[in-house]
Amino acid sequence: MKNLSRLLPHFLAPLVLGIACAVGASPAFAQAYPSKTIRFIVPFPAGGGTDFVARTLATRLSTVFGQSIVTDNRPGAAGMIGVEAAARSPADGYTVLIAGVGELTINPGIYRKITYDTNKDFQAVSVLAKNPFLLVVNPKLLPVTDVQGFIRFAKANPGKINYASFGAGSIAHVIAEAFAQRADIKLTHVPYKGAAPAVQDLVGGQVAAMFVDFGAAKGHIGAGTLRALAVSTKERHPALPSVPTVAESGLENFEAFSWIGSMVPAGTPKEIVSRLNAEIVKSVASPEMQKQFSDYGVLPMTNTPEQHAQFVKQEIERWGGIVKTLGLSLD
Repeated sequence: MKNLSRLLPHFLAPLVLGIACAVGASPAFAQAYPSKTIRFIVPFPAGGGTDFVARTLATRLSTVFGQSIVTDNRPGAAGMIGVEAAARSPADGYTVLIAGVGELTINPGIYRKITYDTNKDFQAVSVLAKNPFLLVVNPKLLPVTDVQGFIRFAKANPGKINYASFGAGSIAHVIAEAFAQRADIKLTHVPYKGAAPAVQDLVGGQVAAMFVDFGAAKGHIGAGTLRALAVSTKERHPALPSVPTVAESGLENFEAFSWIGSMVPAGTPKEIVSRLNAEIVKSVASPEMQKQFSDYGVLPMTNTPEQHAQFVKQEIERWGGIVKTLGLSLD
């Protein structure tokens, strides 16, 4: 026993030193981050608003970090394929989910077989942008110039207006259904796997209408192949000041908008989350990104990880209530 007592300090010393090094390594680990390529997972195809925000931020941060940032588009299942892929990724700061209101806060209320829990599977980093939506139509299919004309046409042709969305349960789907309920009209939903293919078919005449973000539709609005009837937010869109809001068009107090945020897998070291947040906030505040966002039609906004986490929880409650009121439920 005496020999054992003399030997114990020799065995314990490396263990104590190892623990001390591990505790002391955390700040150094954060300072070394990132030391390899970062992956931004976007749960939609290239070409939509979420993809634009992700790629714009990736370009800026890759310069700041001195590391490559790749954008990994994982479309399908109303964004759930990409979100699940991010949730199951290592919690090491090298996978960042760039996603929004539909995937993170509407899906939990609308899908019975959802495979992730936004609050439990992710750590919030920062919101990135607010994205007003526009009600747009193909003028060749719908010869209407305002919301009231749209409503009259829909009432005269119940169920005959086909509208596109980014997917069943997506923000574009829910906004359109909320609009139809308020206007007391019947529309027919045609889901797609993202904004780009939906807008392509809208311009091509396969569908007649859609609620879509300005960035995905602006070129077609400028060319006259799509007509913007109204904006879904309380305020008019700064890039389209002549286009009224839905509320101004007769549906009082109507308000809905998308937002895009950044999340990392739960368990990601706090120091890395703080570093990501600090660099994201500075990047979005830069004159270059402010102009890029403004030109595209999204409104820049950031917050702290704690504020973003609370915001997401509130949005889950808000959209969960709306989905329940609409009676939307999907497998």
